[in-house]
Amino acid sequence: YSFLELVSDTLGFTAKSTTKKSDVGDYFTALGKKLGEASAELEEVAKKSEVEGAKDGPIAVAIRAAVDTAKTTLNTLKTHLEFLKVIGDANQKVGEAASNAAGTAVDDIELKKAFNSLKGIVDTATTEGVAKLKVGNTAVKVGNGTDNKDGAKILGTDLAATAGDAGKAAAILSTVSGEEVLASIVASKESDAALSANATSDTSAISFAKGGNAAHLAGADATKAAAVVGGIALRSLVKDGKLAAAAADAQGGQGEVQAVGVAAVNKLLVAVEDII
Repeated sequence: YSFLELVSDTLGFTAKSTTKKSDVGDYFTALGKKLGEASAELEEVAKKSEVEGAKDGPIAVAIRAAVDTAKTTLNTLKTHLEFLKVIGDANQKVGEAASNAAGTAVDDIELKKAFNSLKGIVDTATTEGVAKLKVGNTAVKVGNGTDNKDGAKILGTDLAATAGDAGKAAAILSTVSGEEVLASIVASKESDAALSANATSDTSAISFAKGGNAAHLAGADATKAAAVVGGIALRSLVKDGKLAAAAADAQGGQGEVQAVGVAAVNKLLVAVEDII
């Protein structure tokens, strides 16, 4: 029985600048449906073993036990994926950015759903023996090198971003893996608030997603890059969220900022696929 063969036509979804947030929700729905089909096929494997041999024989009993365990896991994952189907609507593109304006915070209810679903997926996988996610400890300032903390300003909900902010956000993005992005999100707390003071090394992805004053978001060079990118990914995916950008046709404008948002989302989606 090949689980990968069953879901292979669903895996590999890649968001683009034209991808609607609802398209990502549809992808999660399709992946959940495939897990449901996998569960049904496993049930047929168990039934076949019970027909071909004694139902209470050691082989049939072992197969039934393994199948029931796998079905429970698949159904749990399917439930979490189903909650992601309304992560965003058809009125917004993935990574949508304002034009020479401040960003917009995400819908709080949908953010909570997304957080709990992603955390549920990771917790389920870890319980079943998947290795714990690698935590990213790289700061927005790498060693004694360039300080990219201003890249977090594309998450500001009070001011437009400036011309150089998108480039710094892209630089932050380049320092983290999708696994680290997912780890930063699930390490957050549902109740984490938007920033009302300077960010620190402990500021979570959820707080970055909720935004706040741009100066606070970029207030520390020790801020974790993975948390910033996790915030960008959530802002780019979840209903109502918009990133801050400079003038539409200028450096650091809508196109450049959206490209960062889309890339952050794709890193996250690959990590979710890998853990499933």
